[in-house]
Amino acid sequence: MNLKSGYWQVEVQPEDRENTAFTTGQGLWQFKVPCLMPFGLYNAPATYERLMETVLRGLSSEAYLVYLDDIIIVGRKFEEHLNNIRKVFQKMQKVIVGISDLMTVCAPKSQSTKLL
Repeated sequence: MNLKSGYWQVEVQPEDRENTAFTTGQGLWQFKVPCLMPFGLYNAPATYERLMETVLRGLSSEAYLVYLDDIIIVGRKFEEHLNNIRKVFQKMQKVIVGISDLMTVCAPKSQSTKLL
């Protein structure tokens, strides 16, 4: 499962917005209100992965794996796999509004997939 613009699901706290500053030929800029975590920040991958682990807390770690901005959902049998997809989707729906518009599923109905 891949959330389109996944990092934009993470809000940057007001006191941390100055840390999003960057320089251009026109001067120093920083992200303003509402500030969503921009791509390219040094800790963005770790922050996003930690958020996804928090959102999915309570599900069996044998049902999914979070890798950077992807969620890999697994199951030994097809029905178990579908059930795990439902569980992950339900958890995500509670915290991400409009998740169905943001979600893409990769390699559906694969018997097996090699992971990094």
